[in-house]
Amino acid sequence: MAQAIRGVLHEQERNRQQEMGELRTRNEQQVVFMNRWVHQMKTPLSIIQLTLEDVEDQTAGSIQDELDKMRKGLEMVLHSSRLEQFEGDFRVERLSLGEVIRGSIAENRRLFIRKGITPDIRIEEELHIYSDAKWLRFMFTQILTNAVNYSDSRSGKKVIMTAYLKGDRTVLDIQDEGIGISAEDIHRVFNPYFTGERGRQYHESTGMGLYLVHEISTRLGNQVEIFSKLDEGTLVRFSWAVQK
Repeated sequence: MAQAIRGVLHEQERNRQQEMGELRTRNEQQVVFMNRWVHQMKTPLSIIQLTLEDVEDQTAGSIQDELDKMRKGLEMVLHSSRLEQFEGDFRVERLSLGEVIRGSIAENRRLFIRKGITPDIRIEEELHIYSDAKWLRFMFTQILTNAVNYSDSRSGKKVIMTAYLKGDRTVLDIQDEGIGISAEDIHRVFNPYFTGERGRQYHESTGMGLYLVHEISTRLGNQVEIFSKLDEGTLVRFSWAVQK
């Protein structure tokens, strides 16, 4: 009787391991497919971008805006699919925090100009952190995009980036002067697909940007916090342990 029970349990365990293996294989195939699809989509976007460089009118500007949205959407899909294989897709190195921030702003220069928002960088050159540059730029782009999109361009507002040492941590504050987040929503902004009342009003939010920022921060070992008041703006705070 005992031997029969052991045989049944062994068979169940074998089936479970087989199912887990098949699931891992399907997940890996899905990631490969998504990566290839995103890269294939980048080719027509690049061709459209080159075509627009020879055109200067209002229509071209509108197409450029939509092109930038599509490019950011593809980057979100790509990084979201890579998240499941994060351990094999990052490289930690010593980075200048100011250089990474300036690079992220340069990548989003057209968005700042289109919205009439001024980036204000207050970061000393000697401040360095240990992280992965690719994932870091992606996180900063999500935060900067939110900061600009949820600001009122008619008032000439700024997005202020300030970095400093606090105890044994290097801190980066990204502060906007936008519409803010309600007290009811602030505790849910890192949940997947959560947009909140203001996000639904602006029709720009997918509810995935802040979720991915939080997930990537957890894997990279840095902390991320968010503070906000309605109609006063939002502060996103990153911090990293100082390497001795």
